Amino acid sequence: MLPELSIERIFHRELDSLPLPPEGSWIPHPTSGGRSTPLAALVVAAAVVLVVGAAMTIREAGDAAATGRRGVNTAPLINVPRPTCLRGACNVYRSDAFGYGIVLPENWRVAPAIPGRPAPTGQLDRVEFTSQTSAEWIHAVGVDLVVPWDVVVEVRERRGGLARDFAQADGCGANPCVAGETTLSQSPAYAASWPISAAIRMQAYYVERGDRMIVLRYVTGPGSEGPYGVSERTLQQIVDTFTLD
Repeated sequence: MLPELSIERIFHRELDSLPLPPEGSWIPHPTSGGRSTPLAALVVAAAVVLVVGAAMTIREAGDAAATGRRGVNTAPLINVPRPTCLRGACNVYRSDAFGYGIVLPENWRVAPAIPGRPAPTGQLDRVEFTSQTSAEWIHAVGVDLVVPWDVVVEVRERRGGLARDFAQADGCGANPCVAGETTLSQSPAYAASWPISAAIRMQAYYVERGDRMIVLRYVTGPGSEGPYGVSERTLQQIVDTFTLD
């Protein structure tokens, strides 16, 4: 608790401690004329300096007290994925193990793991994000790669392969494919889109990162909108928030 400060107390304390010359040298006498003026001016100037200093002391003490009440934390901020949630609520998922983060709408969550599903060779990590409840998601599982209207992030061993090679192995090479260079999280990326069936289409992004390949993908269809109003625009906005450390 800071001691109680008042302008009156500080003025009295500082003025009382101010050394003064003998009374006869600064109190004017009828015969002294203007000779005491320099000393009087000096006393006034010293008093002004004390007043200014006291005011600054009170302001600093007030700021310190206000800071303590607000609980301001001056520790360095943790690096979080960009962009941050500027409009409405959202969830930020961060993988410290693989150095990436992604921003999700408030009602999205990590999908449950499928028991007994074997990981493909070279896959180091796989996280699927969904707007559906666990029961709805389990019922929707039917596509081998991704549940429609979900977003998946995979980390794979690169083994010298290029982004184009991974896209072709995933299905771009065996189907009519729209592909090309792009950027994701300010990093070069390879985007590819191909049909899984007449009503379902895959969109995938491949980012080469050292000896690893990061893959983001989602499936749209059937129709132009999924559960809870999720559209392809929603999925693309989620992908656009992906950030690498």
